[in-house]
Amino acid sequence: MGKPLAANQDEPSRRWCAALLAVLLFATLLNYANRFTFTQNAIPIQEFFGANEQQYGEVASLFGLGFACGGLVFGILADTVSIWILYPLVVVIWSLAGFYSAEVESLVGLKACRFVLGLFEAGHWPCALRTTQRVFRPQFRTWGNSILQSGASLGAVLTPQLVLALYVWDPGMWRYAFYIVGAFGPIWAISWFSIVRPSHLRRPVIQTDETSADVGRSEELQEIPFYRVFLTQRWWVLLAVVICINTLWHYVRVWMPLMLEKDHGYDRVFIQNFTSVYYLCTFFGSLVSGAATVVLCRRGCNVHTSRLWVFAVFGLMASFSIPAAFLARGPLLLGSLLIVAFGSLGLFPVYYSLNQEISAKNQGKVGGSLGFSTWLILFFVHQQVGAIVDANPANRPYLMATVGLGPIIAFIVLVACWGRRPTR
Repeated sequence: MGKPLAANQDEPSRRWCAALLAVLLFATLLNYANRFTFTQNAIPIQEFFGANEQQYGEVASLFGLGFACGGLVFGILADTVSIWILYPLVVVIWSLAGFYSAEVESLVGLKACRFVLGLFEAGHWPCALRTTQRVFRPQFRTWGNSILQSGASLGAVLTPQLVLALYVWDPGMWRYAFYIVGAFGPIWAISWFSIVRPSHLRRPVIQTDETSADVGRSEELQEIPFYRVFLTQRWWVLLAVVICINTLWHYVRVWMPLMLEKDHGYDRVFIQNFTSVYYLCTFFGSLVSGAATVVLCRRGCNVHTSRLWVFAVFGLMASFSIPAAFLARGPLLLGSLLIVAFGSLGLFPVYYSLNQEISAKNQGKVGGSLGFSTWLILFFVHQQVGAIVDANPANRPYLMATVGLGPIIAFIVLVACWGRRPTR
């Protein structure tokens, strides 16, 4: 059993929690906005650097390689260095990397900037998840993670509109999107220091009661040595889950704009607007996912069971990418993609909440090691996708349908293999 916590332990106020969630949402927004300045400028970047599909995929892959390495580096640092200092440091540095992506004149320079961007952007998740793990009790943790994750959607909604505004003003101003987004890093750091104190990040972690609907239990998470993390079945289950859901999410992020333009003939203005609508749907999907777990818990459902139900429903919606891959241009294709949007991001708050159930002391290394493994795979995925599409563009639908199977596989693995928490 875990260590019971004192009943009179101070709880953070709702107002403070709301302010914290706004800051975390803003960090995720900047995290994704710096990514989307690249993908939403895919065509002008290809034209400026004379890059084909495979070379474009290589640049995207180096971001993934940087993210993979950063998962390990910052996973370790988040558990050993105060994230009160570490978190704003990584935000400022990744913002500088995004800013200078507009300054380079060669593919080599662009690849270097995207690698550094990925390296430091990876530090966002170990820091953010250690924060929500300590602030929120289990029944509200998925909700907190859903707001944290929803910032990705806002970044993806606002960035295409920024790119579109610059494109309409002057197509040659595509670089300014990198400048504008990168300038917000120091502003975020100021907001973090104004809200968070080191004591907020040293609270004990409450473990989820997976056997009953009693959300009032408050036992401290049972700790295990770090070396045993990789011997637990749950770490390997989460590795399979995150690979499945992340591959679909990032396939759409990187390749959907090119698919809509090159395969279906949509013009660039339409694609920018549709991309904003797509990610607006992901925003609501993330929030509904977190809210649904709270509602189910309040109606007497066990916290873990609530998460599984939510994962099943949102996984089914995300798998609409399978039929969408073969649909012709028109409302049915666009509608299917919007269903994919709503479902795909709603999976992540559940995954993050399960991620936070393995360890408190080593949360950064748990999340970082999972992130490293996932992004190392994505490093090869984007290169191979580009090479396959260059060889035969008709292969693109089959690639999208294949990654669309991921959420279904993830749910089956989760239900079949999650198991019970080990006891002493």
